[in-house]
Amino acid sequence: MTFLKMLVTALGQVLASCGSHQARQFIEIRFRQAGYDDNSIDAAREAVTLLVTALITALMAQILLILAPL
Repeated sequence: MTFLKMLVTALGQVLASCGSHQARQFIEIRFRQAGYDDNSIDAAREAVTLLVTALITALMAQILLILAPL
């Protein structure tokens, strides 16, 4: 069971990293198309990174809670 928890935790880290990267690219492309300046784009990229990381972390925490009784 410990191995499964470690695997889920590692998966969460990978998903957070990949998800953040994809979200940052999406934000940069859309904000550049909309004509925003670099400072606004940087702030939006940081915000979306924090949001995606928090969402993935919360999801993984819930999965670990479900797996706890096993």
